[in-house]
Amino acid sequence: MIYFKYGIYRIREKFIMWLVWRLPKRLCYWCGIRMCSHATTGEYSNTVVPELGMMDMLKRCEGWHDNL
Repeated sequence: MIYFKYGIYRIREKFIMWLVWRLPKRLCYWCGIRMCSHATTGEYSNTVVPELGMMDMLKRCEGWHDNL
């Protein structure tokens, strides 16, 4: 059973990676800029952008889509 679940997750991950590598570059660039701007506004407005790490940015944006 464990191996079956692992196989399903692996197939899903491979499909997602296949899809992501085919996205337009301008769309990916815009998403990165949008994520950076969201991670440095509101309660985080005192953050210096060059000092913000990618993992910190992702943690700040985790529940962002729930608020749209």
